[in-house]
Amino acid sequence: MSEVRVLDRIEPLVPEWEHLARSIGAGPFLWPGWFLAWWRAFGRGRLRILTTYENGRLTGVLPLRKARGTLSSTTNYHTHLFGFLAADETAARHLSRALFSQRARRIDLSLLSSIDNGVSLAGAAAKTARYQVLTESRQVAPYVDTHGAWEDYESSLRRKFRSELRRRRRRLEEEGQLTLEVFDGAEGLSELLEEGFRVEGSGWKGTGETSIDSHWSTRRFYTEIAHWATEHDWLRLAFLRLNGRALAFDYCLEHDGVHYLLKTGYDPAYRQYAPGMIIRHLMLARAFSDEISTYDFLGADYGWKREWTDVQQERLFLRMFAPTALGFLDRMGFTYGRPAAKRVKTFADSALDGRDNRLLKRGYAMVRERLSR
Repeated sequence: MSEVRVLDRIEPLVPEWEHLARSIGAGPFLWPGWFLAWWRAFGRGRLRILTTYENGRLTGVLPLRKARGTLSSTTNYHTHLFGFLAADETAARHLSRALFSQRARRIDLSLLSSIDNGVSLAGAAAKTARYQVLTESRQVAPYVDTHGAWEDYESSLRRKFRSELRRRRRRLEEEGQLTLEVFDGAEGLSELLEEGFRVEGSGWKGTGETSIDSHWSTRRFYTEIAHWATEHDWLRLAFLRLNGRALAFDYCLEHDGVHYLLKTGYDPAYRQYAPGMIIRHLMLARAFSDEISTYDFLGADYGWKREWTDVQQERLFLRMFAPTALGFLDRMGFTYGRPAAKRVKTFADSALDGRDNRLLKRGYAMVRERLSR
């Protein structure tokens, strides 16, 4: 017997959610511990967890948040993958249909894998519910297949890049003893995080407010993730040291043969030696020599990552708009950009606040007129 339930708390689901994630080999970004830390740090609005059960057994989970009539994935800048956690196609179909039973004016699902079964099923369910769907595809998250020989991979890098790497490393080794240390967090985790966060935020990321220490919510998130990952033996904290001093730092997860690089940074005082480039070279060599099948850079396709690989992964973004006046206005605002979106928001917010429904009608007519030109 199939059943769909909508819950508002993660904690009661953790044991069976973990069992489901483990049974289907889901990556760490779909486990309850990830979402629990994310919600505590960044959660806004109301949590809506769509779940499916088959004969009392949990078979599907889709954690969402609802705010001002919009239902969206629990994702932000610090998220690398989102998706339908489903034991089979039946569970994914039930989750997809449940999306449109929430009567949201707009549904946003971000950072979906192109091979996620739920993507096509959500599209079919949207069509049945008469929602308009806008799909965006991005090539992100560069990665390296580490199945082969390290020597073959290294020789595939640009010759000038390899030469520069050797030169910088020689110069750095002339300054003292250069070492790479990788910790699993089982001992001294708080001290390691403190040191790592300091290095990660010491360069341009600190001044640009993108570092872990730039906001209390970001620091809380990565601290909680570290403790959670340590419990599963997934955390890897790497330090490039010169005479014991940390010059570069990697915050990583390793799960089911995949190495995930979540955060990295280096001490700008040693920029001339390219410590970021050196730690990357050493960590990639480690991945080839260890039981790692994929080195995943995660995140955007920055230029420095292209020195190491030209292979990327596809991520999909689904924007689905209800067949209502509010849904229509949302779609037009999204399609025509920021100026139109601001005007639409003024009209829609006024209507939602109950101040004057005539404003909504005027906004609806305005956008329809623009669309017909």
